[in-house]
Amino acid sequence: MRRLSGGMAMKRSIILICCCALAGSVVAAQIGQAAAKTPPAGGAAAGGGAAADGGAAAGGGAAAGGGAGTAHTAAALSAGPAPAHIVRAYVRWRKRLHRYGAWTGRNLLRAAAAADGAAAEPTASRLRHAIHRMQARLHRYLRTPEGRASKFRLKSRRIPDWARMKLRSIAACESHGNPRAVGGGGAYRGMYQFSVSTWRVVGGSGDPAAAPASEQTWRAWLLLSRHGAGHWPVCG
Repeated sequence: MRRLSGGMAMKRSIILICCCALAGSVVAAQIGQAAAKTPPAGGAAAGGGAAADGGAAAGGGAAAGGGAGTAHTAAALSAGPAPAHIVRAYVRWRKRLHRYGAWTGRNLLRAAAAADGAAAEPTASRLRHAIHRMQARLHRYLRTPEGRASKFRLKSRRIPDWARMKLRSIAACESHGNPRAVGGGGAYRGMYQFSVSTWRVVGGSGDPAAAPASEQTWRAWLLLSRHGAGHWPVCG
């Protein structure tokens, strides 16, 4: 019985050793297969960096392309023919200068029509520059005696016919229609014999006799329409 028990124990030991060896070989094979399937960490990082760099480069190129496209569009609009609203503004300012009797300058639209070519059409920037110059020219002109006279001549067109006839009668009676007349020892001046205080009441400045005749007529109309003819006790 002792010999049989010892033999069985030895067999069990041999079987256990074989099983452990077989399990170790299986585990080693599985580890090897897993290692072969997993990519190196450096390669993955490099691949990710390359992808990121590629995406960033593509995004930067797209952004640069968009900015260049916007600049190109703005340059094309500035270099192309002027839009209709700028052309209308240019025509309107030329008419305004002509109405006041100011110098209008060279007509860019007429010159382009004479050239008879799309390339000769004035650009938007050129017309804007011309408009700004006309605005400054009119502002300077209206500060001259000629411009001041033209300004009030246009305003005097709004005086009704009955008032125009009344003012013509007052002027003929007061000064014989002379805008430089001075009477009353210098107290009454101009075509309608304004006193300086009355002249200021209707918005005048300076010497009434030095003002253009059209301004004197306009301010006489303001006085007549607001206060009646009482300021001309004899001729009114």
